[in-house]
Amino acid sequence: MKIVILGGGSAGWMTASYLSVHNPDVDITVIESDNIPTIGVGEATTPYLMKFFKDIGVENESEWMPQCNATYKNGVMYEDWDHINSRLWHSFEVDENKYETWNLIREDEGLSVQDYWTSTMRNGHIAMRDSGKWLANKDGNIPDWHHSKSFNGWPQHWAYHLDSALFGEFLKKRTKTVTRVIADIETVKTNEDGVEKLIDTKGNEYTADLFIDCTGFKRLLVDKVNTEFTSLKPYLTHDKACVIRYPYTDIENEMKPRTRAKALSSGWCWQIPLYDKISSGYVYTSDYLTEEEAEFEMRNDIGFDKTKGCESFIVDIKTGYFPEPWTKNVVPVGLSAGFIEPLESTLLFVVQMAGIRINQVLKGELTKKSYNEKSTANLSDFLDFISVSYYMSHRQDTKFWKDRKEQAFITERMKVWLNMAEKKMQPPEEHILFVDSSWISKLVGFNHLPSGSIWKDYDGDALKQIDEIREFDYNALISQKEYLDKFIYKDA
Repeated sequence: MKIVILGGGSAGWMTASYLSVHNPDVDITVIESDNIPTIGVGEATTPYLMKFFKDIGVENESEWMPQCNATYKNGVMYEDWDHINSRLWHSFEVDENKYETWNLIREDEGLSVQDYWTSTMRNGHIAMRDSGKWLANKDGNIPDWHHSKSFNGWPQHWAYHLDSALFGEFLKKRTKTVTRVIADIETVKTNEDGVEKLIDTKGNEYTADLFIDCTGFKRLLVDKVNTEFTSLKPYLTHDKACVIRYPYTDIENEMKPRTRAKALSSGWCWQIPLYDKISSGYVYTSDYLTEEEAEFEMRNDIGFDKTKGCESFIVDIKTGYFPEPWTKNVVPVGLSAGFIEPLESTLLFVVQMAGIRINQVLKGELTKKSYNEKSTANLSDFLDFISVSYYMSHRQDTKFWKDRKEQAFITERMKVWLNMAEKKMQPPEEHILFVDSSWISKLVGFNHLPSGSIWKDYDGDALKQIDEIREFDYNALISQKEYLDKFIYKDA
């Protein structure tokens, strides 16, 4: 069998790396152009990425993190989403045995919302603070505090921030059994079975049994065989991102082990602390402000002094998806398959899952129909988890936020969940990708709390754990920068 992957970058080389390891007898070629610059935007990930590295034979963080300017991520700090000066912490920890007890204590003692994260999650207790403290002590020891869950039960306490361009380069260098071709494709010929062949500017032809489209928003292959691209409106309306990368001024404190997502006038701004710089981007809807206004607002939020002399650039975003992405002999992966705004760091996760499922189809463990169904189901989960944040927000200070309240749209299962949550703090009854505590954190963060307790007694074990976390000696930890320098980057 022969596979041609059109497009390199993180999507192309993640897919090539995974498929080549698990299908050594398959002929895989990656075609990429030298004329398409790589942006190298800071990318936040999910804990499941560690499974990808293990699946391709990378066992140690020190092997890849220095190659990608990577740092750690305990979760996402949402600022100003519910109202100005509000904070919501989305951690990777699981605390199903504590949140009901916390709710009882809240009613009895009038605790603030902030207390939820600093008393029920150790990662929250650390990463909610405004410093660069990491989970380890000065000797580099990271206690096994809790049992974590992630997708498919993969246990991992943290995720990562990385430079997406360097990530693709790292994978390219270590993927030895894949043929790499530098070419610009000029013609895509199709027939009743899908793509027949590709022809580059020099007249070279490329045929394959399966074509994987990793050409991003250009969608050079999938658009030739699939016309069913579907917009995400009324779920999401963001169509641009203003990106700025700037240096640290106080690296020990600014290299926080978390992603920041701060709501602004017409969207939100990410802040991703890489090892060598900070990468920020303002994701917004262009109906509400111009590119110049977006850049000004973003620089003002970061600080004009911090971004002085730092160039910005605009990324046009095409939000939408293919309900049936695998069409004939073409399967799009990454941005070409669809895109949801980067609020929950799901892009590389989607690429990773596509590689796993393509491999299952190649081995006869999954049908193309099932591949499409699973891909669309994941997308629906992401859409619900992201769009409900806009729906739950109480912000009314700009036209964008007023419109979100007036025009907000969520699915029926989200309405059912919110109605249930008025009586009891609980996740949706229908299984949706994120773990239970992710949903509970959203309820707490947007002040969607049940009134009136329905439980008779405190859970003694949960109450003990809450007290232990509250009393945790945070000052015994070292900064992330010190940990990386001593234990991860030391030989880089």
